[in-house]
Amino acid sequence: MALENPARRGRRPGTDADRAADRPTGDSGDRETRPDLLGRIAAPLVAINRAPLTSYHVVMVVTALLTVIGLGMVLSSSNVLAFSGGGTPFDIFLRQAMFVGLGVIGFAAALRMRFDLLRRLGTPMLLVSIGLLVAVLIPGIGSEINGSRGWINLGFFSIQPAEIAKFAFIIWASSVVAKRIRTGYWLDLLFPAVVGFLVVAGLVVVAPDLGMATAVTIAFLCILWFAGYPTRHFVLVIAFGTALFGVLAVAFAYRFERIRTYIDTLRGDFSNPQGAAYQSYQGMLSLADGGLFGVGLGQSSAKWFYLPEATNDFIFAIIGEELGWFGAAVVVSLYLTLGWAGLRIAMRSVDPFRRLLAGTITATIVLQAFINIGYVVGLLPVTGLQLPLISNGGTSAVVTLTSLGLLANCARHEPEAISAILSSPQRRRRRRFSLPDPQPYTPERPVPASAAPGRSSEGARRYGEPVTRRPASGPGGPTPRRSGGGRRVAEPAPVPRPPRGAPRAPVYETMPIPGDAARDRRRGATAMTGRNARPVRGREEERRQPRRATDPGARPTPGTPRPSPIHRGRER
Repeated sequence: MALENPARRGRRPGTDADRAADRPTGDSGDRETRPDLLGRIAAPLVAINRAPLTSYHVVMVVTALLTVIGLGMVLSSSNVLAFSGGGTPFDIFLRQAMFVGLGVIGFAAALRMRFDLLRRLGTPMLLVSIGLLVAVLIPGIGSEINGSRGWINLGFFSIQPAEIAKFAFIIWASSVVAKRIRTGYWLDLLFPAVVGFLVVAGLVVVAPDLGMATAVTIAFLCILWFAGYPTRHFVLVIAFGTALFGVLAVAFAYRFERIRTYIDTLRGDFSNPQGAAYQSYQGMLSLADGGLFGVGLGQSSAKWFYLPEATNDFIFAIIGEELGWFGAAVVVSLYLTLGWAGLRIAMRSVDPFRRLLAGTITATIVLQAFINIGYVVGLLPVTGLQLPLISNGGTSAVVTLTSLGLLANCARHEPEAISAILSSPQRRRRRRFSLPDPQPYTPERPVPASAAPGRSSEGARRYGEPVTRRPASGPGGPTPRRSGGGRRVAEPAPVPRPPRGAPRAPVYETMPIPGDAARDRRRGATAMTGRNARPVRGREEERRQPRRATDPGARPTPGTPRPSPIHRGRER
């Protein structure tokens, strides 16, 4: 007779107390009962990352937060300047709010736009923007501000054609390069996109506006990078562009003074704070006055005409002074989150056009933001680029919000997002202002092959002529052929081809991802085995194990579970 544990007397079996009493004590038991804190923290993040509409929601939230922060900082930094001009303290803020409203309309229109229509509008938009760049150089039409003729005065407000040209160039160049992304030849990726870049950048440099020329150059380099341009040629293009911009920077006296100021700032030399280094020196003083928590919203002293361009180029210094290090860190983290979401959208997009568009828009906005922050803190020379969605600028706000609307539209066209939207029960309840259903990607025909082999998927064949069926001998059916045994075997009838003008069914085309390719190589996958290959080490261990003799006619023992295909896959 088994002895009864007195600790379990008076308790029902199977309760939590029984399981706690029977649990072994020691390090192993503590390790089993100890909560996995890191796992609990990482589980919600993993779930959010795996959600099909995560990118779309992140872009919407980050855009809203940056827009609200931008309006608040414009109101805080511009009230003194607006009141000194003879108006109310809210004049500059109200004008910026009007442009943000137009940008929200552009965001909504871009979110509903079809990408085939956007690709058709790329060339007309580029031609119109080039016309505006030419018109701004004509005396009487273009207005000059701070030594740059880059604005067209329309009475109540002014527009900056360079911002519109940058946006139109991104759409046009992404459409042109996407048609040639499968050719595998670097000249097809470079031409004719480089022609449009030279025209737009040349007109911007003539203005002269070196800051916007830098932004257009960044956009062009991002398109080449996301299109898979060869690294060796990419380095040469960057070296040539750096040398060219160096010559342009030295050619003008005020730009050369900016470079000298940048070198003195890096060395910590502020011996002449009232000269060319005045703006950089005042920006650093504003950041230093803010400290860790800031002096308070609206309590900046630099906006009282100590810091030039406090509402535009150096608004990040006002953020650091009023909101402190924590406020500046929040702004930087929002741009980093936007960069993560945009690159996630680009990697998950199967359409080359959407991939180039999402990656270029994200990289352009984020790099422009960090260039602005870099020269405010003294790590880069002053270029005049605005802080997107935060600096005071009407055209920049409208163009940036419209670009982010296209980015959110690309997020809705991820394969997982399309499946989630089309299978959602809320889709049946159509509303008046609901977004249109995303359309799956249908691969388009690549550009025609050139004379050089390997230039296109329609180029020279590697395996000879394709195998074709014999034509039918008569109207009665397929032509019979003789088999090895002498019997006459009829060949199957050929499958009829669809007519030339018939619409094709949507087909998904997977794009190679470097991470997946590296993982497949580690698993031992080749061009013949694909992703289903098993590691060589595992196959060798299976060969060494002795085979068990089994009777083909024997039935399995009752009660023995049969391994499912999922478990067999996990064992492999």
